[in-house]
Amino acid sequence: MCTDFKPRKGVSGRTRQEHVASFWAASARERCRPSRLTSSLDVDVAIIGGGFTGLSAAHYSNLSGCSVAVLEANQIGWGASGRNGGNAVPRYKPTFPELENRYGRDIAIGMYRTAHDALATLEQIINHHALGCDFVRCGLLTPLVSENDITRFERDAEWLRRHIGDTAPSMLNRQETAYALGTEFYTASYLEPRAAALHPFEYCQSLGSALVRCGVYLFSETPILSWRSNDGYIYARTPEGSVRARQLIIATNGYSDLTAAGQSIEKTIVPVASAIIATQVLAEELRTTILPEGHVVTDAKRLTNYYRILRDGSLLFGGRGGASSSDSPRIYENLRRSMVRIFPQLKDLPIKYRWFGLVAVTLDSLPYIGTQQKNIHFALGYNGRGVALSALLGRELARRATGEARETLGPLSERRFDRIPFHGLRVPAKQLAIKYMQLVDKLGF
Repeated sequence: MCTDFKPRKGVSGRTRQEHVASFWAASARERCRPSRLTSSLDVDVAIIGGGFTGLSAAHYSNLSGCSVAVLEANQIGWGASGRNGGNAVPRYKPTFPELENRYGRDIAIGMYRTAHDALATLEQIINHHALGCDFVRCGLLTPLVSENDITRFERDAEWLRRHIGDTAPSMLNRQETAYALGTEFYTASYLEPRAAALHPFEYCQSLGSALVRCGVYLFSETPILSWRSNDGYIYARTPEGSVRARQLIIATNGYSDLTAAGQSIEKTIVPVASAIIATQVLAEELRTTILPEGHVVTDAKRLTNYYRILRDGSLLFGGRGGASSSDSPRIYENLRRSMVRIFPQLKDLPIKYRWFGLVAVTLDSLPYIGTQQKNIHFALGYNGRGVALSALLGRELARRATGEARETLGPLSERRFDRIPFHGLRVPAKQLAIKYMQLVDKLGF
């Protein structure tokens, strides 16, 4: 069978935006600077995309003894992997009772184990290579305002106690929440003490350097211009070279439309802008009262806000951007207003960094891993939960590519995963969805 994927108009592997000046890029202590591919290469596994998923897949494929090439159109960690909030949580967007309602109790229990396995897998990669990326099990707070959300998370904690025997997560009342966060904005919160945080861009850079030392071929500024599957091999063409591989892994996620490599999967997700600001360093009296125990935070709203204290003592504050895949001053001003609404004591604090990335969203808020034509594998659609889940799905992609026994991942690998209908209308659809979710958040449903 021969399948050809060639560049369409406007798709050449070039970036649709320059890398923005983020806190992560400015503070990274290590830089991985691979060269472009300028020759022909023959490997066991070719991986398209040098972010969380692709680097995890490269790590595990290399451990299996395969020759591996990672082909990144920009720089390592250029996409959402180097631009996110850095929160690694053992959870999905839906609560576990909601997952039980969808798929049944046994599957929901399996998904619980998968979520914790994902975080453990991320930690194993970091420990294996002794990566310096500020990884710490600091705990995640989910602050709550509406009675509906409080009920949802109370049921979640009860479900974990009853069906898993997991008593680690707990509900905090208004007073406990105010102390833990440094604000009286919220009514209650849900604490998952095993969640972690890291420096995402530094993780990508240090892991990329470690993989090169382990013998992985790592190339940047090497977009795939076209590729074809023929006679059991994948043949990929780049601007200055080519690759032949027995197995192909596509790890382009929310940036799949930038390259011919992603044409087969780009319409299964919707890229949504997630914007972030970082303040100047907080004064000492603010640093001791805002998130005094070092938790990271993701609230329960449909249009999520997330925040944390950074290594230099500044505050990172993020949230969903607009409906398009580009940034604007208005997006960052809206973020600042949201931050000051929660932390009025920060109203005069200057903003030092502004940046954004693209989150890949699916219709059911869960990621997916799949295989096409026996030797083409992909994973995408993390819905803002990709820091940990990408490590796990990268491992599972490597197992598929190297012929190891696959783990059953329930809906993450077994559910129907088709193209999104009317994908070309995604921008006006996102505009309507954003207005709807703003209304739902305001009314507390």
